[in-house]
Amino acid sequence: MVCPSFLTQSTFAVGSRPQDLITGDFNQDGNLDLAVTNGSNSTVSVLLGDGMGSFGTQATFAVGDFPVGISTGDFNHDGNLDLAVVNGLDNNVSVLLGDGTGSFGTQTTFDVGGAPNLITIGDFNHDGNLDLAVVNFNDNNVSVLLGDGTGSFGTQTTFDVGGSPFAITTGDFNQDGNLDLAVTNLSDDTVSILLGDGMGSFDTQTTFPIGDTAQGITTGDFNHDGNLDLAVASSDDNTVSVVLGDGTGGFGTQTTFAAGDTPYGITTGDFNCDGNLDLAVTNSGGNSVSALLGDGTGLFSTQTTFAVGMSPQGITLGDFNQDGSLDVAVANSDDLIISVLLNSCVNPLTCPNLTLENDPGTCKGTVPLPTTAQCTNVTTLCTPDTVPVGSPTFVMCSATSDIDPTNIETCTFTVTVIDTEPPVLSGLNDIEVTADNQIGTIVTYPDPNATDNCPGPITITCTPSSGTFFPIGSTIVTCNAIDTNQNTSTGTFTVTVIPFQEE
Repeated sequence: MVCPSFLTQSTFAVGSRPQDLITGDFNQDGNLDLAVTNGSNSTVSVLLGDGMGSFGTQATFAVGDFPVGISTGDFNHDGNLDLAVVNGLDNNVSVLLGDGTGSFGTQTTFDVGGAPNLITIGDFNHDGNLDLAVVNFNDNNVSVLLGDGTGSFGTQTTFDVGGSPFAITTGDFNQDGNLDLAVTNLSDDTVSILLGDGMGSFDTQTTFPIGDTAQGITTGDFNHDGNLDLAVASSDDNTVSVVLGDGTGGFGTQTTFAAGDTPYGITTGDFNCDGNLDLAVTNSGGNSVSALLGDGTGLFSTQTTFAVGMSPQGITLGDFNQDGSLDVAVANSDDLIISVLLNSCVNPLTCPNLTLENDPGTCKGTVPLPTTAQCTNVTTLCTPDTVPVGSPTFVMCSATSDIDPTNIETCTFTVTVIDTEPPVLSGLNDIEVTADNQIGTIVTYPDPNATDNCPGPITITCTPSSGTFFPIGSTIVTCNAIDTNQNTSTGTFTVTVIPFQEE
């Protein structure tokens, strides 16, 4: 296995018919926790993370009838994360204020439309307070509730979308500095785009076709052009549709990628740490999660699937074991569990043959680790890690997942180290002699010394040479030292001949 790669699921008990889940640090211990809506129990389960990928026993908090979507944010500016939960049969949203210990207060409810489903949050009116946007499945509209910064929200304002709106996400799709909304319309097979005005209101929808029975939606810049794009899970054709944004609020023609059986929820993140966004999709009919790696141009790889529980729906990402890579958590609607998949991705290594210069002061070179992008939970080693100057040496490098030692990528290549370091000359001392006549004298000087980083003879030559005639005055002697690898260094000293003085 290489990338994407996840360990076999770990499961944690929650309530009946878990629908959706969200991650956040609810008790401020630096570890990510999970909050899960339990549709048949009218509760939210909170599971505190231990920072090693495991979670404690659930604590439950009462909400409305058949809770579905959930989101988190600091709604009252106390520094603690709060929860907003959509109650599908009560036609309202429950807000539970967090106390920073992992516990939450009694719910306060706010009315929305008929059969509300999923929710997103953002500051839609630029007042510094988080607001709510909820899709109403039966009313074909979106409810927007503006927050007052105390944990309370105003009366809903509704905005029309398509038939049977299912999921919602937010982002600045036209780059005007205001948050916009994107909504999947299940019965229309469309996405509605509602551009925000920055005052909490939204323009009339524009729609474009997408998939067959559009459900989950996520947003990100999939092709690195600075514009937000969209990815949608379509349950009836078992695909993910990707549409690239143009930065004006418009989107191009969809490109589809195969997912599993009945894809439902979708999210995005960089699973293999290559700088490109990837996709993760729950397949509610296949009891699996599909991971599709992005290539940075808006295209995605063939899916790799990972088993989870029965009828997975909601999905969220987070680094649950603090190893620097994104993990996956899934709500399994037909089980009383959530599944957590820890990321064990190792990217294939690229190892071309190398020619290197020697390390300074040594007769060898250090083998650089492969430049292939890896997450921080991957250990890369090369054997040998240094290579002597001379003929090509075979080197093997390996990249190993820290949490799955069986997930290893290797490569073999040659490294040739060239000695480029010249010898070091010493003993270049100026000399002063007195001539034995009026024109000059024969001067004999000590040979300079030379040392080198590599063994082998060093050839030293000086001009003018020792034992030859030097005229009256100053003469510069130039010495060259050449090692066995033909590296040359040059140094000089001065021979001064003083005229003969008769007594």
